[in-house]
Parts: sequence; structure tokens; C-alpha cells
Amino acid sequence: MPPSRIQVSRLAQACRPVAPAVTPAAPGRQAAIRTGIAAVTARAMLVAALGLSAGHACAAQGGVQASSVTYAPTAAQLQTVEMLKQASIDAFAPAEFARAGKTPLPYRLVSPIAPESGKKYPLVVIFHSSGGVGSDNLLPLNAFTRAFGSAESRRDFPAYVLVPQTPGRTANYEKDGHGVRISKAGADLPDVMRLVEDIARHHPVDARRIYAVGFSMGASAALDAAVASPGRFAAIVAMSGVPPERSLARPLAGVPTLLIHGTADQENPYEGSQIWAKALAAAGGHPVFITYQGMDHRIAPELLTARPWREWMFQQKQP
Repeated sequence: MPPSRIQVSRLAQACRPVAPAVTPAAPGRQAAIRTGIAAVTARAMLVAALGLSAGHACAAQGGVQASSVTYAPTAAQLQTVEMLKQASIDAFAPAEFARAGKTPLPYRLVSPIAPESGKKYPLVVIFHSSGGVGSDNLLPLNAFTRAFGSAESRRDFPAYVLVPQTPGRTANYEKDGHGVRISKAGADLPDVMRLVEDIARHHPVDARRIYAVGFSMGASAALDAAVASPGRFAAIVAMSGVPPERSLARPLAGVPTLLIHGTADQENPYEGSQIWAKALAAAGGHPVFITYQGMDHRIAPELLTARPWREWMFQQKQP
């Protein structure tokens, strides 16, 4: 299947708007369009998957809003990943969070460029993967995280972005009664959540717009944190994670959730996200599930800078 085409499940039809027609570009712009075709393709796929359209309405019953795209990164997208790995971290102010009887928890915090007096801003919590475990306050700053510190991201999505670092795992894995790999909160995760509350108290944070984002162990930790505090997050974006045991999904049915996973993931099996999405839907939820056919354990390059999933996330707000 070409990367410009997506497959949308029948279950999602009731929650999927028709994409608007696109006016052909003038001949003089065709070269520029060809140069940027990968970005256009990624945006079209995400807009369709996330249902970003005026008048969008879902059926009352639960259902998985499922879409599928072939993993086929372009040279330009892979180059962007390499550039982001070296991007500036100046926007990520370093700090530490005191913990009773433990070493302080290092973290980074991105602030809005020019915060307005009296205005409150969303808070994005980026839970790091196992590659970020440590205490140097640097390892969690990978290409995905650094994208949130770019001038464009800070301009278009003004928010506080919190990047905690833990000395141990925030999610541990085991098998459930069905032999499926599941996650449970690690010992450091409660301290991360205390840090989230501390940041929300001491900064002009909109408590109705706190978002949990993560890849791999970070995705697992984001879901585990939501299970522990079901009213805390306005939305969850979990990429290639290991979800909790399926019976724990019901309290999170009302939390907008975006799951993204590759079918060739040998580290965190794809079936875990499938099962979690179905459990949320069975409980009345409408999770969005984007499948990357043939993708192994990674973040699809276009997602590092793509606007649609960020637009979707920032639209979510608790009552």
C-alpha cells in the first residue's frame, strides 16, 4: 500500500469526517510541492485518522477509531530526525525536584515564549523511554523531545513541557493471565506524578489541559500514571508502549487516547495496544489507534514534527 493511502476501519466510519477537496497548485509551485510531499502525506494521514474537522461527532457507543498506514520513511524525514538529535536544548531549563529520603529528581521544563499575565497554559508531560533512565538530565532529550523546544513548536503550541528523568524504570513488564505482556507502575512513577502536581501549583498551568505523552517505556508509564490518577490527564498519546492489564481500562474510557504502534515491533508487541484500544472501546471510549504496517520499535519520523496529532491533543480539555 503506498504511504499516501490509509485504511480506516468500519468501526471508525461513524467518527470519521470526509476529507475536504484539495485545490490543485499552480504549475510554478509544483516543484515545491514535490519537495514537501512527505510532509503533506503525513498530515493528510493524521488529519484523517484523528478526525480533525469542524462538526465532527462520534456515536454514543464506544468504538476504536482505527487507521493504518504503511511505514515508508523518506530520506528527508530521516534527515529531519538526525537534525533534531542535534537541536538546541536552550529552551529546556534544568531543575531538580526534592524527594524525601531519596536523591532529587532531575527534570527539564520548557515555558511559553512570552506568557501573558493572568493566562493559564497547558502542561505536556513527556515520559521518557528506558533509554532516558539516569540522573544526568540529558538522556531524555532525544529527537522527539527536542522537537517540543523548537521555536515553531513554542510559537504554535504555547505550553509548559515537563521532561522528568528517573533513576529507575517507571514501568515494569510481566505477562497477564492470557500470556499478553502488560505494564505496571515502576517505583519512581509516583514521584513523577508528585512533580507534575508541583509544577501545576507553581506555574500558571491550566489544570484541565494536562497531557501525558510517551514512547516505549514512556508510553507504558503514561498509561500506568493515568490508571493511578484517572482524573489527572486531559489526553494521552502513547507510542509503541506496553499498556496495563485490560481490566483497568474502564476508568480511562472517557480520556481521549491516541495509540500509535508498528506491526513489526519485536520489543513491545503490537497486540498490547490492540487489546488496550478494544478494552477502552468496550468500556464506552473512542480511542484513536494508528497502525504503522511494517514499522519496528520506533517513532515514525513524520510524527516528530507533524502538527495534526499535536492539534488533536491540545484540543482536548477536561470539563
